[in-house]
Amino acid sequence: MTTTGKMLVWLGVFALPAVIACQSAAPSQSSVERYLVTATPIAVGEGITLCVAVDPDDPHGIWNWMPGETGCLSRSSGPAPFHPDAANVSRTTPGTIAVTFRLGTHSASRPFIDVRLIVEHDTMRSMESHDSVPIQRRRDLDVPEKPLRGR
Repeated sequence: MTTTGKMLVWLGVFALPAVIACQSAAPSQSSVERYLVTATPIAVGEGITLCVAVDPDDPHGIWNWMPGETGCLSRSSGPAPFHPDAANVSRTTPGTIAVTFRLGTHSASRPFIDVRLIVEHDTMRSMESHDSVPIQRRRDLDVPEKPLRGR
């Protein structure tokens, strides 16, 4: 048998079944709407409004971005949503999720703020500003970049 023939046999016997097994064993994340995302920007304090996404099953599953032309359906920051410092997600009571993270600012007097949010009853509420916004479920965080247009 030629070298090429041996390689084709090896691919058919070992490589192809391994690829098929890997594809069938991995669940499709795109079919699960695991992210809780603010439907509109939420005021988190110090005059800052953000879009926030939370994975309630990940103890560090928090992302944020500056809203874009279409609000939280797009972004004006990033190359992608940011994963903030000191991100913490915890279930405090049934149906209630506490979300905390540290957000950098551009202020010399207050270089960061500690953001504290509560998710319950399809809303996200800021403990600092008391702003409350509806949440939506999403299966991914592919948020397109659409900067705000000048007014």
